[in-house]
Amino acid sequence: MVLAVTARQAGKLALVIGLAVAVLLPSGPRPALFDGLPLPQAPYRYVNPPPDLASSNQPPGSGQATLPVQNGQVPGGGVQTSDGQVLVYFGLGALRASSSAQSATIRIDPVTDPPAPPRASQIRGNVYRVSATEEPGGGEVTVVRGYNITMRYPPGPFQELQFYDGTNWHSLRTTTVSGNPYAGATPTALGEIAATAPAGAGGESLLTILARIVESYGLLAFIIVFGGIAVAQEIRRRRRT
Repeated sequence: MVLAVTARQAGKLALVIGLAVAVLLPSGPRPALFDGLPLPQAPYRYVNPPPDLASSNQPPGSGQATLPVQNGQVPGGGVQTSDGQVLVYFGLGALRASSSAQSATIRIDPVTDPPAPPRASQIRGNVYRVSATEEPGGGEVTVVRGYNITMRYPPGPFQELQFYDGTNWHSLRTTTVSGNPYAGATPTALGEIAATAPAGAGGESLLTILARIVESYGLLAFIIVFGGIAVAQEIRRRRRT
């Protein structure tokens, strides 16, 4: 009898946990809570979505921030896109404006007319343009020290972030975290940046397909998993009874 009660309680507890996850966890993109244990992600927002995602795709967001300028130096600050897919941070002295500038406007924009992919690579997800202009005047702000960018990439193959200077692509030293669909790098100039993978990298694996399912259905997948645990516990209890 003790075993039966324990099994019943475990099943109910699993279901309660699943519902609690659905209610309490906020929506939107989030980094992993623990290495290898990602929280549900909102679906990736494409400029040009794959055909099977075209009907449900939401347009990607942009971001803008205005930073003060003192004697031509920008004290630092950050900006992210409205959907959280890209975050950029400039440290103290990373940007330089003219002596007459009073502020610097930083923008992150998804590129609707991206350049051709890097040689022997494919672009994964969106290309984003990072720009900075000073006010008054609208002149370009100069990067004098590398800044940090964190970019989300969609499910599927991924190798590195690359930077486009208007003529050529350049590989960036890229950092990633297992189970977390974000990559980081430190560009030394303003321009266009994209997540890339080797050209011809295989189609979606089983893990990739599962990742896309979780990405599409998010918390619903957690509810299904915990609900399945509850059902299994109940069946096990009845068999023992």
